[in-house]
Amino acid sequence: MSILSTLYLAITLLFFSSMEIVSKPLMGQIDPFFMTAFRFFIGGLFLMPLIEKKLPPREIILLTMIGSLNTIVSMTFLQLSVKFGNASTAATLIATNPLFVTIFAPFFGSEKPSKRKFIGTFLGFVGILIFISGMLEGDTITGFLFGIGSAISFALYTLLLKPHVLKHGALTATAYSSFFSGVVYSATLMLFGQFKITSLNLSSWLILLYLGIGVTGIAYFTFFAAAKRIGASTASRVFYLKPVVATLLAFIFLSEEIGAFKLIGIVVIILSLMI
Repeated sequence: MSILSTLYLAITLLFFSSMEIVSKPLMGQIDPFFMTAFRFFIGGLFLMPLIEKKLPPREIILLTMIGSLNTIVSMTFLQLSVKFGNASTAATLIATNPLFVTIFAPFFGSEKPSKRKFIGTFLGFVGILIFISGMLEGDTITGFLFGIGSAISFALYTLLLKPHVLKHGALTATAYSSFFSGVVYSATLMLFGQFKITSLNLSSWLILLYLGIGVTGIAYFTFFAAAKRIGASTASRVFYLKPVVATLLAFIFLSEEIGAFKLIGIVVIILSLMI
């Protein structure tokens, strides 16, 4: 692997792993629905100039609908998981989405899971149960449920987006699905009077821009740039390290506890994803 590819993956890992930790302090100040809508609108706006080709209206509508499953459902669930639980817990649960991809893949015409994948999926759910049994101060059942819901809906988004990725390229499909779903989300919140921009200080706005431009913009760009050089399968392995890095960052910056059961659960989950 080249130095540039390694650098791209390191940037991706840092941004993706920091999302829950950075957004946690804002949960008492900003509505999680507004935060998610703003994040994807700004992130998509950053990605749009980088797209590889223009798409017809029909394709844009399809990508907007698919993107809404990620933006409006999955990422909102993730933000609610952060709100009602520990940031490291939410980060670990969303990282289990490949397990659900394996389960749902046959229903989307993808190949049936091999015996090896079946074992990995079973091991992954064992890891999730161990992880959940290690509830610490700050964790709640509500937070766990939102985290699992986020992983399930993100897995469905991944499978639905796959044909469009193959057809248009990953960066183009992601940019369109992120930006236009962010527009729809923002418009929906405005329609129901829920697009609430509270009075924020400079540091809070900088965090919002970090989540939009950094986590949803730059990180997606660096991930796809690395995928072009080393392949999507190899690049995707960066997600295996997210629970470890996120837990470490939460321990350092949020003083979140790291219990024995949680550590064992994380190890088991990572092993299951690697099988």
